Amino acid sequence: MLLRSPRSPGVRPTTDRVRSALFNMLASYGLLEATVADLYSGTGSLGIEALSRGAAHADLVEADRKQVEVILENLTTTKLAARGTLVHATVERAIERLSGPYDYILMDPPYTKPFPTDVVTRVGELGLLAKEGIAVVGHASRVAAPESCGRMSRWDDRRYGDTSLAFYSVASEETET
Repeated sequence: MLLRSPRSPGVRPTTDRVRSALFNMLASYGLLEATVADLYSGTGSLGIEALSRGAAHADLVEADRKQVEVILENLTTTKLAARGTLVHATVERAIERLSGPYDYILMDPPYTKPFPTDVVTRVGELGLLAKEGIAVVGHASRVAAPESCGRMSRWDDRRYGDTSLAFYSVASEETET
């Protein structure tokens, strides 16, 4: 799948290697008919990949106006626009309005920003992740992903060169005490 990806400061599309590894993992949990949120969408590659692998719907959140146009073009080109909703807002503002719960919440924030601990925490507080859902946060390998963010608990952190993927789920009631 070839997506448009203009060269802009701060835009760093998820590499094919990392995206392939991520979706091979998620496929074992089941993507068919899943609901997905792609936060810090950039080119929309994660949300579009989920849709192309059978997800029922994806909400894509992006703040940059130029990137929003790119995502719309990519959704149209891939013929997946009917199953995707694009939200033009910062992630911090958009998560208050997202409907959830999502089976998967995929985040690949700019590496120029700190790890989005506050966003992961809010995802848990707002109940945006389904009971068995998984939130995946891409981050620079040199940055440590916190073990917990409020109700969200990290259960894996995989490194792919300069990029790492931290996997979170809502902590069970027993582990919260």
